Amino acid sequence: MNRILIASALILSPFALAATAQAQGTIPGAQRGAEDGNRAAGPIGGVVGGAVGAATGTVGGVLGVDPERDRREERMERREERRERQRR
Repeated sequence: MNRILIASALILSPFALAATAQAQGTIPGAQRGAEDGNRAAGPIGGVVGGAVGAATGTVGGVLGVDPERDRREERMERREERRERQRR
């Protein structure tokens, strides 16, 4: 019985370590979601945005999305550049 328990622990431990590494996007996702939700819809939006952001960050971590690369900021910059060109 002890041998089976030890063997199963050794076999399953790499999966637990991989799951821990993939959850790294949870906290930053929750922070960003709470900030955006709070700005858009007040305190209730902050709570909902935090939950959605945490879920999105977790999924991003599982899929291997780079959290350092902020595509939203790039889109906002391009949008502002387009608006400036249209105003001229």
